[in-house]
Amino acid sequence: MNKHAFAIVFAIIGSGVGGFIMAESEGHSFIPVIIGLCLGAFVGYFFAGLRQAKGNILQQNFQKLGDLRGKQLSEIESKVGTHNSFKSCTITDRNNAPGYLYTWLENNYSITLLFDADNNCIGVNSETKI
Repeated sequence: MNKHAFAIVFAIIGSGVGGFIMAESEGHSFIPVIIGLCLGAFVGYFFAGLRQAKGNILQQNFQKLGDLRGKQLSEIESKVGTHNSFKSCTITDRNNAPGYLYTWLENNYSITLLFDADNNCIGVNSETKI
């Protein structure tokens, strides 16, 4: 869900709350609906920014590690946190030796690293920033 979708959802909720307040009040002013709409959109963008910040922090932590080749999985995890998923694979450039793909994922950022059987990083398999 992108930041605009969060803003729209929260704005709709805010306008609904404003409509409820308007219905309960004696005057029939649309001011509570408008205020609810604006506050909802603001909260939606704020919430989306918090979610995106987590992905940015993960990316910065990987950048601080520099060249990942040769680093142990435990060394990487001590700096960036535990991976979200992993799967076995074969490393074709190394005579089909067994290997592992470890993925870290946080909202708008994903990185998958290739490791050998001894959990030494061979390099980045894929990296996505949304």
